[in-house]
Amino acid sequence: MPNFIDRHVGSRLRQLRLSRGMDAPDMARRLGIAASRLEAFEEGRERVSAETMRQFSRILRAPPTEFYAGLAQRFETSATPRTPEEAAAQEERLIADFAKIRDAKSRDVILALVAAYAEFGDLENR
Repeated sequence: MPNFIDRHVGSRLRQLRLSRGMDAPDMARRLGIAASRLEAFEEGRERVSAETMRQFSRILRAPPTEFYAGLAQRFETSATPRTPEEAAAQEERLIADFAKIRDAKSRDVILALVAAYAEFGDLENR
C-alpha cells in the first residue's frame, strides 16, 4: 500500500520531469507505460519499483537519491516543540498520519503505546 514516501517520490518525479521540460505523455511513452500509470506514480498512488526507478533515473538523468531529496526534513523535528505552534503542528501531523492507518489492530497497538508512554514517560531519561 503506498504511503507518504510514495507520495514524496511521486512529487519529486513530477518536479524533476517538469524541470527538464518533459510533458507527461512523452515521459510515459519513453517508459512504455500509459499516461494514467505515470500519473499514479506522480500522485503516489502506485509505488515505484526499483526497475522503474532505474528507468526514471536514466530518462531524467537524475540519480535515485534525487527522488528522495527533502524526505528527511519530515523527520527533523525537535523532540520538544519550542512553541505552541510547533506543538500544534506536531499534533496535526500525528492525527493526519494516524487517520491513514486502516488496520484496526495496528491502530489499537499504536493507541496503547501512546497511552503507556503518556502515563510512564521516557524510561531512558528517568
